[in-house]
Amino acid sequence: MKLLDLLGDAAAIAANPMVGLAKVALDVAPDIASLFGDDAEKAVSKLADTVRAITGTSDPAQAREALADPNLVFQLRSQAQAFAHEERMQQMAGALTTLTATLADRQNARARDAEFIKAGRSNTRANVLLVTAGMGIVGGIAFMVFGHVDGNTAVGGCIISVVTLLAGKFATAFDFEFGGSADSEQTRTLLAQALPIGK
Repeated sequence: MKLLDLLGDAAAIAANPMVGLAKVALDVAPDIASLFGDDAEKAVSKLADTVRAITGTSDPAQAREALADPNLVFQLRSQAQAFAHEERMQQMAGALTTLTATLADRQNARARDAEFIKAGRSNTRANVLLVTAGMGIVGGIAFMVFGHVDGNTAVGGCIISVVTLLAGKFATAFDFEFGGSADSEQTRTLLAQALPIGK
């Protein structure tokens, strides 16, 4: 449930005063709603804590009166932006960690293949998987063409999904062999987003 949906639920507000405080925050500063993603419960908790700290009360009605002061509304906006910035940085750190682990795994696999080649062996399992994916792509397309299978039917949609999946695996294999630029591009994009924010 998104933040605005949750705060529009009168029953939720009545059952939980924190939701009432968060609703007050968005009533006096509606623009901050765009700062928060889909984690509505976390956003409500943070907004409620911020309103309580700024106004010195846990009562939504008293908080609303206190936030008639423009200086307190400015503080509320600043705190909301700081929270959103912290959340974004945590998400980017998680994405970079995952990407780094993926790149390390790929490098380890490449090093293993290099050792196979040095030893005069080949990675038979990888070759079999690649050939199987290629045959699956060709077979799926041939079945649709020669079997006159309509792509809008359940069978046609299933075949298209399988062929698309296999084509993606085939592309991954090419990136592995020839050093695809997708991971590097993703790393550069994440770093470009992170560095200006962190300055």
